Amino acid sequence: MARPIKKGLSYFPKDVDYYEDFKIMDLMNEYGPLGQTIYDVVISMIYREGYFLEFKNFEQLKKNLPVKIIKTIGNRWINKKDFVLQVILSCADIGLFDYDLLMQGVVTSVGVQRRYDTVTVRNKVQKEKYRLIDENGQPLLNEPIKGVSATETNVNITENRDSATDMQQKKIKENKSKENKTVYFDSEKVNDAFAAYLAMRERSTPVPGSKIVNLIEQLNTFKDKGCSDDDLVEIVKEATSKGWMNFYKSDKKKPEQSKANFTERNYSKDDMESLERKLLTRR
Repeated sequence: MARPIKKGLSYFPKDVDYYEDFKIMDLMNEYGPLGQTIYDVVISMIYREGYFLEFKNFEQLKKNLPVKIIKTIGNRWINKKDFVLQVILSCADIGLFDYDLLMQGVVTSVGVQRRYDTVTVRNKVQKEKYRLIDENGQPLLNEPIKGVSATETNVNITENRDSATDMQQKKIKENKSKENKTVYFDSEKVNDAFAAYLAMRERSTPVPGSKIVNLIEQLNTFKDKGCSDDDLVEIVKEATSKGWMNFYKSDKKKPEQSKANFTERNYSKDDMESLERKLLTRR
């Protein structure tokens, strides 16, 4: 039997001008050597598996990846999972990781895949999932995140070529729409409403990954306090229609409503004369 093809790497190259990369400079400037160490640990974890590090979804990534990183570095130097996650999200914001894939629970980047291809140029490693570059190392534009092979379409082309072509094209379109859709919540209607909210925000200014995580936590807090999925959809839709930067529960009293709680007091003529006498007496 042939030896199984090894996907992970035993080593990976590091350029001598690594620290002159502007992205690395930004990371070092923001988080110092500890941020750089976190990034290096993640890169090593990726190459040990191949050219990407995959979790079931972003929630699983957020729960498990920081713990593994802290265990590797040592809790003497770092023990806060939130800080580790913040560094990872910042890496995505500045382009060291692919942001869209990270939100799906996959850690990789164009640079990671280029270096991986350089090392495995002679290996027959399957490189179809989560590809960000083509065979020449150039970034892919408007391509599906996961490649769809002919075997995945379950179509017998030799029996009916025309029908197979139509079905294959339909299958590819369906996979494009599903795979390019980022999953933030288990509920599809909440996820769709949240995606529409982010699209509204993106029209004016990009939303950093750390802010998206905060927004997700806000909605999860509402859910923990008893809000249903329908309630969350209404909260998100209201924020979308009004262009809010955060989410608010609709049962909060608005400033106009709070004013209505104060009753106006009517003073009689005798009361006014009594007040005047008191003021004159004090003078």
